[in-house]
Amino acid sequence: MKIKNSSMAARYENPEVVDDGSSASFTARRRRLLAAIVGIGAASLSARTRVLARTDPGPKRIDVHHHFVPGFYRDYLVSNGGPPFKWDLTADLDDMSKNGTAAAILSITTPGYPFGSSESIRKIIRACNEEAANLRMQNPGKFGSFAAIPIIDTAGALGEIEYSLDTLKADGIGVFTSYGDKWLGDPVFHPVYEELNRRKAVVYVHPTAPNCCANLLPRVPNEGALIEYGTDTTRSIADLVFSGTTTRFPDIKWIWSHAGGTMPFLIERFLTGAEAEVVPGILTKGQHFELPANVPHSVLSELRKMYYDTAQTANPVALGALRKVVPTTQIVFGTDYWFRTTAETAQGLVSSKVFSDRELLAINRDNALRLLPRFRNV
Repeated sequence: MKIKNSSMAARYENPEVVDDGSSASFTARRRRLLAAIVGIGAASLSARTRVLARTDPGPKRIDVHHHFVPGFYRDYLVSNGGPPFKWDLTADLDDMSKNGTAAAILSITTPGYPFGSSESIRKIIRACNEEAANLRMQNPGKFGSFAAIPIIDTAGALGEIEYSLDTLKADGIGVFTSYGDKWLGDPVFHPVYEELNRRKAVVYVHPTAPNCCANLLPRVPNEGALIEYGTDTTRSIADLVFSGTTTRFPDIKWIWSHAGGTMPFLIERFLTGAEAEVVPGILTKGQHFELPANVPHSVLSELRKMYYDTAQTANPVALGALRKVVPTTQIVFGTDYWFRTTAETAQGLVSSKVFSDRELLAINRDNALRLLPRFRNV
């Protein structure tokens, strides 16, 4: 079976996922999914879902940092020496229901798709994006998705953007902070950004450990997550801003994981060639370097245009720093489920005492609705 897509996607051969036995019903599910998408719009919600939303007494959070693991993706990881991630849909929905999460935006976590040929990577990415759409349709109003793309493979990335956003009705695109030795400000990604900018797309960024810095400290447990994820997030933010990418493609809406990594702590160094009132009434002077002409006049204003989630940073130290650098309007709720539960993250936000009740309402839901308005009725 070949999937007929529109003109851009048709420029490359759309990959077909072959059932290798690890997920016996996958092919049948895939046919049902594609048939269903033709008949309904992803933005519509069933009457039953609307009634449940109206009667839900909880905070109706929208979780933008929420992972899932299809069985075939787990098989892909394990067969290539990757982590044997475990995820259970029933437990996931239970966590959401018990703790006031109205909707979660699904994405694949690190390591992503580093194994295999370009064609096999296209196939596994397509399969994951279709499974996310399948979960969304089986659980109306509960899930959205940030679709994966093979961003290094420009033709494959452009085709997957079109298929995911136009056919599968994904809510945005998910990428990683780096790909080998390339961070997100690299010009090699510009053709992809041109399309995302044209679409005014939401782009969610998850950290990874780059080639340069993986396994540097073998005596440190889980060193990649402990140090490199936050550090690589900071590298990628810096690369986007100081390469002029955020000003060249101003309509892309970026969401950064984990409160922006170490960026808030390093804000004085980010203010290269400038000074600014990061906190009103207090002048913070940056480094003494002249910026290239393509770098934005105000680095701080570029940082404040982007969004930052609360995943694994729901503590007064991290959130206190982030809150001083960016307006609370730019902070969105994220759990990093299943590594963190909704209850843990929500409790951390409250006990940190960094935000007022009104600000917590905005972080839990309203800020995300500016990016994802189709969830307004859930």
